[in-house]
Amino acid sequence: MSRAISIIKQEHLNYLALLQCLGHLADEASESRSAPDLTLFHSIIDYIESFLDRFHHPKEDDYLFRALVKRHPESGALIQRLQGEHAEGEVLLRDLKDVLAACEGGGEPDWIGFADAVGRYREHQYNHMRSEEMEALPLAREHLSAEDWQEIDAAFLAHDDPLFGDERSAAYRRLYSKIVAMAPAPYGFGAKAPR
Repeated sequence: MSRAISIIKQEHLNYLALLQCLGHLADEASESRSAPDLTLFHSIIDYIESFLDRFHHPKEDDYLFRALVKRHPESGALIQRLQGEHAEGEVLLRDLKDVLAACEGGGEPDWIGFADAVGRYREHQYNHMRSEEMEALPLAREHLSAEDWQEIDAAFLAHDDPLFGDERSAAYRRLYSKIVAMAPAPYGFGAKAPR
């Protein structure tokens, strides 16, 4: 298997654990209607923006998807849809940030609205990752050449995940510990299953 496919699948697993943690925290805030640990929410959003939206998705778009459309033009509609989902995910994340900012901005915080925004974002991302793994990756395995994989692998090996990678950033250590404690196996040690 290509190194890039292994990296993409691992990054998806890591992202599922992160989304599990985000959903759990948002649900706790919604149910208790009390101020949650805002630092964790900001750490999660910062990670999504700084790693997933700046590294993971662009590398899929610029390397994997570009090569797949070149080698298998019939995948064009699928790739266009997946790239549109990357853009839609960014919009949903901005909406999530706006609701969080409103909760922090004084007045009565709407933690139920925040949990709803988190739910929309999580559902979108779950469906998107499932499409990539069930549709795009099998096509890539079938149609891409060894030369294509060399370039794609090099791109995906050129970064280290600041939250889940070998060189975990100090800024994300607390968040990592929280994720491991909350996420169910195989993502962590928590008992709750992903929703």
